[in-house]
Amino acid sequence: MFGGAGHRKSSSAGAPASDGAGSAKPEKQRRLSPFEQAVQALAARPDGGAGRVRAVSLGDFREAVGDKWPRLADKVAIIVDNLIRRYIGAGNAWQRHGEDSWLLAFTAIDADEARRIVTLIAQEISRHLLGEGCVGGERPLASAACLSAGKTLSADGRVDGRVVQTALAETHAFVEHLDPNAADPGWQRMEAPAHRVVDAQPWTPIVVAKKHLVPSPWQSVGALTGETRLSLLWRPTWVASSEAISAYCARVVRVDGPASPPLEGGQAYPEGDDATAFAIDRFVTANAMRDLKTALAAGRAGTVIVPLCWSSLRLDRRAALLPLFAELQADERQRHLSLEVFRIPDDAEPQAVAEVTRFLQGLCGDVLLRVRVSSDLLCRVDELGGAKVGLDLSELRDEERMNDQRLLQTLESLQCSATQAGAGCYLWSARRRNVVGEVVGSGFDMVNGPGLMKDVGRPAAVVPAPRQRFVNSD
Repeated sequence: MFGGAGHRKSSSAGAPASDGAGSAKPEKQRRLSPFEQAVQALAARPDGGAGRVRAVSLGDFREAVGDKWPRLADKVAIIVDNLIRRYIGAGNAWQRHGEDSWLLAFTAIDADEARRIVTLIAQEISRHLLGEGCVGGERPLASAACLSAGKTLSADGRVDGRVVQTALAETHAFVEHLDPNAADPGWQRMEAPAHRVVDAQPWTPIVVAKKHLVPSPWQSVGALTGETRLSLLWRPTWVASSEAISAYCARVVRVDGPASPPLEGGQAYPEGDDATAFAIDRFVTANAMRDLKTALAAGRAGTVIVPLCWSSLRLDRRAALLPLFAELQADERQRHLSLEVFRIPDDAEPQAVAEVTRFLQGLCGDVLLRVRVSSDLLCRVDELGGAKVGLDLSELRDEERMNDQRLLQTLESLQCSATQAGAGCYLWSARRRNVVGEVVGSGFDMVNGPGLMKDVGRPAAVVPAPRQRFVNSD
């Protein structure tokens, strides 16, 4: 998907083209492009040029336009070239790589500024090519990746096309494109499994040693301040029953100040601060209902999923949430609204969870329960009131990260437990396409994450996505 494997036509700023695949010319006749020279200089720095070699790909856009690509390719290249020239800045170098990718080397600025500029470039490319309404509903189709300066070039000093393609294929699907000031997420790469391992045993909670654990930075988040900004994004979600991208999951983004990194989803909620959690839930619910109402008026008849913190559903807080749902008719909520409960304590009593499930079923269609891999509730899914159960991979702690083979075994156990209880199961925040394919093929009810589709600004139209498309993908 990210670039062709055939002839690699390329151009660079102020230099002859480089084919990115080496050259048969004698050594003394070779002349490296400014980009390749810049990468060599970065690799020789004490820090190895970390974060300063970047790639932008239009692989998604090329796939979306299909047979129209040959007719559009030259026009697209002109647009991208002009945008890169506008933003890259003096002293930095770039060149085209293949038919749908561009490489940039930032020798004159630091890594954070390099990421910000590439983010802005990708954002502008999406806007120029697709307008404000993008394919699949405001889906930005320009993606980006960070490359290692020391590995970008082959032994002869030319661009190693395999390294570039691997980096683009394994990119984080560019969630950061939505905010040029966002911090790199630092997700640990998962190695692809050699084969699918099927574990038909009932769920066994993963026990994690609590000693000597270093808390993640987001775990120190506090109450909302005068500088805090909250915004709402929507994560496109594949739904098995319709074999389509037919649900959109609300995802809050919190920024506490100019120097603070954005915190998404559950990371925006402080531990043990019920008042702040409730304030964020009110914001999410109010804005989600507004966006849903707008989507329904525009004829976009998908489902929205609104997450609510467990502490906000206590008996003494529920009444304050109810008016936020009142603008929609009961039948609209039943057909187009699902509510998800997250941050459920591992030791919560199943009876208490079932009671919350019954309460929410009076407000919406499906109820979802997001649990942790260490939760005993996964042994007692049949006692949770008929709600779907699922995991969010973005909530895994550092000590819970696992490679793909272990992850797929864990998900197989989750599905086994849910199936035995007659309940559905789902997975959020899948970053790798092979994990999305395995989850879809194994019969999960829903899946979302950057490995499926990028976040969008508001709920969009239903996009058909047959199961076989994922099962057959590499």
